[in-house]
Amino acid sequence: MGSERLLAGRKKIGLALGGGSARGFAHIGVLKVLEEAGISPEIVAGSSMGAVVGALYSAGVPLPVLERLAAYSRRSLWTDWTFPRMGFLAGDRLEQLLLLLTRRKTFQELNRCFAAVACDLCSGQRVVLRDGVVARAVRASAAIPGVFRPVEDEDKVLVDGSVVERVPAPTARALGADMVIAVDVGLYLTNQKPQHLLDVISQSLDVLQRDLCRYTLVEADIIIRPQLAEIAPGHFHRAAEAIRAGEEAARKELPHIREILCGKEHHAQVT
Repeated sequence: MGSERLLAGRKKIGLALGGGSARGFAHIGVLKVLEEAGISPEIVAGSSMGAVVGALYSAGVPLPVLERLAAYSRRSLWTDWTFPRMGFLAGDRLEQLLLLLTRRKTFQELNRCFAAVACDLCSGQRVVLRDGVVARAVRASAAIPGVFRPVEDEDKVLVDGSVVERVPAPTARALGADMVIAVDVGLYLTNQKPQHLLDVISQSLDVLQRDLCRYTLVEADIIIRPQLAEIAPGHFHRAAEAIRAGEEAARKELPHIREILCGKEHHAQVT
C-alpha cells in the first residue's frame, strides 16, 4: 500500500462522479476500494448524485458513515412537496441535510479540490460551482429538471449538472488532474418500465444524453462502470446493492489504474 501511495503522489488524480440518482450510491463503493488501495484523489468533480457523494467525501465524512447513511436513506429525509411551478420538490430539505452533513463548509474549507457541475437554463451552458457554501452548490447540481425546483443565482437558473455533463471528466481535467478516473453509473436503455415520476424523467434524460456522454468520457483515462441495470433511478432502498456493484467494478479496474500510476500507457474504452 505504501508504494501505491508514493506512485499516486506523482500524478494529480482527479475523480469524476456521474449522475444517476439511486445508482449514484455506487460511488461510495468505488471510493471504498480506492481508499483501501491507498489511492486518494486530489480533485473531485461531481454531477447530480455524484456531486452529493463527492461533496460529502471532500468534506471529510468517513466512508463507513456514508455507507450507513445510504443504507438508511429514505425519501422522507429530502422530499418537501411544493406547488409545482418549476418542480414538485422545493429542495430545501435536501439542502438542509447537506448543510448538516458538510457542517456548512465552504469550498475553501474542504479537504480536497471539489467542484459541482450544474446547467444554467437561461444560457444552456455548463456552470462549474467552486465558491461559496458547498451545500447550496450541490443542491443546484442535483436539481433534476421537473422534480426539484431550480436554484436561482443572480441571472442564472441552475438545474442538474447531468443535463450538460453527466460524467464530469472534462471538469476534472480542467481543474488540473493529470489522471482522470471517471465513474459512470449508467445509461441503461433497456425495456425496463418506469415506475414513477423520477423514473420517467431520469430515463428520458438518459435517452437525451446517450450520445453526449461519449464526448465527455473522452477526457477520462479510466472509466469505472458499475453494473446497475437492475437498479432503477428511484430505487433508493437498494443502496447496499449499488455500493457492492461500485466495489466490484472498481476492483476490476485497479490493475489499469496501477498501470497508469506506474507510467504505463492505458486508454479508456469509450462506448
